[in-house]
Amino acid sequence: MTTANLSKRIIHFYLVALSILLVSACTSVGQDKQGAPALFTEFYETAEYLLQKAEEVKEPQNTEWQLAAVQALTKESKYVLADSVIEYLQNKTLNAQQKNHLLLLIADNQYAQNQLDDAMNSLKRIDASVISDPANLHYLQLKTELHVRNKQHQAAVDTLFQLTPLLTGAKQKQQYNDLLLSELNMLDPSVLNQFNNTPANSRQSSSAPVSDATTNNSFDSELAAIEAQINAQQSTNTEAAPLTEQQMFEQGWYALASIYHRYQLRTNQLLRGVEAWKLLYPDHPVIDYMPSQLQNIPEATPYQPTKIAVLLPLTGRFKKPAQAIQYGISYAFYNQADNKKREREQQVTGYDTSLVNSAGDAQGISTRADSDYIATPPHMLFLDTNTMTMQEIADQLHSQHIGFVIGPLLKPNVEALLPLVKDIPVLALNGFPADQRTSSIHYAFPLSPEGEAEQAAEVIFQNKHKKPLLIAPNSNFGRRTAAAFEARWKSLSEAQQATDESVESYPAESHYFSKDSDYGKFLASALHTDQSKERISQMQGMLGRKLEAEVRSRRDIDAIYIISKRRELIFIKPFLAVTISPFAETIPLYASSRSHSADITNTQDKELNGLTFSDVNFLINDETQMNEKIQAIWPKQRLSTLRLFALGYDSYNLIEQLKPLQVIEGYKFPGLVGELTLDANNTVESKLTWATYEDGNLVEVTSPLSSQ
Repeated sequence: MTTANLSKRIIHFYLVALSILLVSACTSVGQDKQGAPALFTEFYETAEYLLQKAEEVKEPQNTEWQLAAVQALTKESKYVLADSVIEYLQNKTLNAQQKNHLLLLIADNQYAQNQLDDAMNSLKRIDASVISDPANLHYLQLKTELHVRNKQHQAAVDTLFQLTPLLTGAKQKQQYNDLLLSELNMLDPSVLNQFNNTPANSRQSSSAPVSDATTNNSFDSELAAIEAQINAQQSTNTEAAPLTEQQMFEQGWYALASIYHRYQLRTNQLLRGVEAWKLLYPDHPVIDYMPSQLQNIPEATPYQPTKIAVLLPLTGRFKKPAQAIQYGISYAFYNQADNKKREREQQVTGYDTSLVNSAGDAQGISTRADSDYIATPPHMLFLDTNTMTMQEIADQLHSQHIGFVIGPLLKPNVEALLPLVKDIPVLALNGFPADQRTSSIHYAFPLSPEGEAEQAAEVIFQNKHKKPLLIAPNSNFGRRTAAAFEARWKSLSEAQQATDESVESYPAESHYFSKDSDYGKFLASALHTDQSKERISQMQGMLGRKLEAEVRSRRDIDAIYIISKRRELIFIKPFLAVTISPFAETIPLYASSRSHSADITNTQDKELNGLTFSDVNFLINDETQMNEKIQAIWPKQRLSTLRLFALGYDSYNLIEQLKPLQVIEGYKFPGLVGELTLDANNTVESKLTWATYEDGNLVEVTSPLSSQ
């Protein structure tokens, strides 16, 4: 690099520093100190103060002040200025630790801007052996968050195994223990059971006699079964080296997660399993900060009804949507019944068939408690809400001793029924009227366009956009959905300004089209190119001659959210491309699931390149191949129908999940719709999946909404 270029960069850096200083009228009082604050700790010095100190200290001693300034700039969301300081530091001579600290700061900056792939690539370049202890802790925390956001569960577990022993604060220990159990629970059961195949000869406990394993005391049976598993491995691994402390730490976690995964819906068995685990791992660090999922277990006892009623409008105007939900519920019912049947058959042969085969000592272990738990499938009753009043339905629910209700679907029916059945658990397939519920055992599971619009506002906000423009149909549906987006955007902006008054906030702006709209004129009005043309025309009239001028679109819009059907979107997108000024930066386009539909020829999908949209999870990321299975038995269904199928499927599976969702903080359930959680008002919230069209193909994108 030439001296002239380096001088330019130095001048550029100090101009940046000066620009920050000019923003602030004075330096914060009481911040003056001798040394730069320690990186990756909670310090409160502002970026302008840190850059001022960097100016006062001679090169190269000011490097630590400049690194701290990058951390502060990222925290203050001043990414452009942070990039300028980073660029300057990259051209300085740094020692090994400073170079790696800078890489971690770069990863932080990229993560804050939702550049997840870039952040992970930056982390991969870090030599963790030379960074400070606070930096190493931050490195592992950021790495964990990236793995969780990318649904890389095993990688997240491996990183958490490194991170959790380093934590010192009680709150952090509890938080990351909860997360570790959640990530372990997402692994395949065969992975969770791997501790059974790990030599445990560091434990010198004696083998339990078979008679102990077959005792009538169910707790002793559970404990003896687990001891038999470990001792069986001891007998076949006598030559293996003793486990290290870290191996015992990991083995204990896998064992605990295996118990949780197997018994999470069976309170008594889970309690016994956890107590047995504590006896086998009495010194494990997790005992002091047991995951929240394993606290208050009795309160999380799942609903186990013997009779379930489903309330749907099976005739009339909403017959087809109701039938799609009915098919989803029925599919989940038979699928769950088949799974429990297989589980009963497996348990006839013993506690763990894989260990029975490999260790004769484990033969004959009793599983009476498990067999008692797995009851016959519940009786299902479907009632047509179009042929009965809500009072008649309530009377029938009580007379037939119904243990759980799914439905109603229509909001007026929800409003009418809930006060009549305060003593029966209900999962309504719509939102609570006026955000009110009449009982703690009443729940709502709405799959609404308003909810999708609110989530879109959150994603666009987290993607650092400042002023979105909405395009929606001029109808009750369009205005209602746009209003939900605008309201959520306003609350997010106000919350941000409450913590940082320097952040500029703009309201979302909605424009409505009709079926007879001229899309060219409509978009010209929305993007103000019509005003640009008018100004050019006025200037030409004043000057009396033709001007060489380009029509320009407005520059304040930095994202567009489109609520439209597929056929409308196919017209809107090309008009947007020609309406936006070629001098302006590309405006990211977002759309709702309303415009996502199957395209056999792939022609339309190619025309939508660059568009990002949301939809239910299994229509984008079908890891379980559920969509393929459904299409095989129920072919040629519209995606709108399959979304309702997913609603029905998840609603049935939620029966056993509602209590854990209600009681256990941070508990999530992976449904077909998406990741499901329960809010304080007993409303099920679904985290939709996002994807982008690239060369006509769907590519899933990581939502900026944190998984933690």
